[in-house]
Amino acid sequence: MYSEGDRSPFYQNCVKSCLKANCTDGGRSFTPSAAKQLELSSQIFLWNCRDECRYHCMWRTVQGFQERGYQIPKFHGKWPFKRILGVQEPASAFSSLLNLAAHVYMHAEMTRQFPVDRTPIVLFWHFFAAVCMNAWIWSIIFHTRDNPFTEFMDYACALSMVMILFVAAIVRVFHKRRKTVAVILVLSVLYYVEHVRYLYSESVDYDYNMVVNIFFGVAGCGVWALWAGAQVAAGRSYAWRALAFVAGSGAALALELLDFPPHLHAWDAHALWHLATAPLVPLFYRFVIDDLKYTQKAQGSGKNDYKLT
Repeated sequence: MYSEGDRSPFYQNCVKSCLKANCTDGGRSFTPSAAKQLELSSQIFLWNCRDECRYHCMWRTVQGFQERGYQIPKFHGKWPFKRILGVQEPASAFSSLLNLAAHVYMHAEMTRQFPVDRTPIVLFWHFFAAVCMNAWIWSIIFHTRDNPFTEFMDYACALSMVMILFVAAIVRVFHKRRKTVAVILVLSVLYYVEHVRYLYSESVDYDYNMVVNIFFGVAGCGVWALWAGAQVAAGRSYAWRALAFVAGSGAALALELLDFPPHLHAWDAHALWHLATAPLVPLFYRFVIDDLKYTQKAQGSGKNDYKLT
């Protein structure tokens, strides 16, 4: 470890960067020990001296606000978080990891019972799982290290997960109306591509992006809720899981709409939202597996409720 009197070239370069980073204390909050920590994590998470100086300046500012009894401020639209092992938002990254683990586990269970084959609906649900797992991977990366590229990937992939749930509802509920489904699918894909192009631009309206996600999320959950309610009323009791998933998703979304300083400098509303969605993943996959079993059985009996081929 560095001693307080150490003046290694790495440390001196970092202090010089602090002086250029608009750091209000001229780099005094960046210590030799902080330089040592940066050396250990910079190669993995790509932190640089300027980032590190701003991070320590941020916490010096937070300390000043707290000492004066003021509310903790946001910095560039974000709450201050304490990094752990170089991870920028440890609580959100951990919660995203739980969601990814849930998808991986349940996808393996679905694969065991319904292997990837040429059956269109089974292929669709495997594609659904791949989209969701990809989204959570980028969520982990973004919350581990926030930069313009990881932010873009997180936002784009998050919308892909929201929209694939909407598409899944359309496919399941309106499968007999193939033209209607085809039109909705094409329009959804075109809109997604256009929105991703918009996210890649330098003038993103984050409120508009949130509205888009909420719109497709509410639309998808609304279709699922109406259909699942009708299925339960018709005696297909397994559909209760879809209703519970919709109710749980709505309750979890309320956390995302809240906004408060992070508890323990880690758990803000966004992190708690991700944590709340993790238990919902097995619930939905259990519904999907039961629904595939039901439709497979219905096809065998000639009911033709849902064509699998």
